[in-house]
Amino acid sequence: MKVKFYGTRGSIPVPERQFMDFGGNTTCVRLTLSHGYVIIFDAGTGIRQLGKDLIASSFEQFDSLPIVLSHTHWDHVQGFPFFGPAYDPRRKIMIAICGRERVGDNLESLFEAQMQSDFFPVPLKKMGAQFTFMQPDVTEYTGLLGNEWRLLRHNHPGGAYSYRFTEDDKTFVYCTDIEHGAVIDERIVELSKDADLLIHDAQYTPAELKERKGWGHSSWEQAIEVAARAGVKRLALVHHDPEHDDHFLTELEKVCQREFSDCFMAREGQEIEL
Repeated sequence: MKVKFYGTRGSIPVPERQFMDFGGNTTCVRLTLSHGYVIIFDAGTGIRQLGKDLIASSFEQFDSLPIVLSHTHWDHVQGFPFFGPAYDPRRKIMIAICGRERVGDNLESLFEAQMQSDFFPVPLKKMGAQFTFMQPDVTEYTGLLGNEWRLLRHNHPGGAYSYRFTEDDKTFVYCTDIEHGAVIDERIVELSKDADLLIHDAQYTPAELKERKGWGHSSWEQAIEVAARAGVKRLALVHHDPEHDDHFLTELEKVCQREFSDCFMAREGQEIEL
């Protein structure tokens, strides 16, 4: 199992030079399974480069290419209209999110809305690929690839989901856009138990978090507490604040690694093999 970061920024893309070491694109992660099957987590602006990489490698996963969403805020879906494979009539793309209560009418209508002519020149139905939209109301799921999934709705304005995915003896946990509150959400600790890699929101410093209650995010300190209590092997800190430049994140990473040695600030383009 391999994990590659295509977007590590939160809230809004930042293209300025001083953000390039860690990346300016919003959230998008590629998970490649042992037999080459790809699952995409979130469709922030990083999905544009992911699509280009798939096309350049002549990637032939035509039966179903899943895009699994944590939630549907702009920074997690705004890259989708620029996802090259979505314009290929041979492709079948499944867009999925757990639960129906998060999305107003349905998931498809949300994607259609962001591609109305007022906002984008190409409507969803004219892109070319065959789309299916999936909204299972479950907490555990084995339908996709026959592998074990665990799903958890966590605290974020409008709601968001964490995912635990296991292939063979390797486990990957994806937990972004979460606000724990005064104490750590025990369910997230349980979901992350003994994971080989935990990807966790760490947008704020502890001081910033005090000033931004209700904004829906975590501090690096909280992310480390989850990782330590869950006994995870590696921790990737993500959803970097758009005000945190490369120098800030480089120095902060040193602080975090003194607290939890097997952690790192995720960098755009970085690939991890589990």
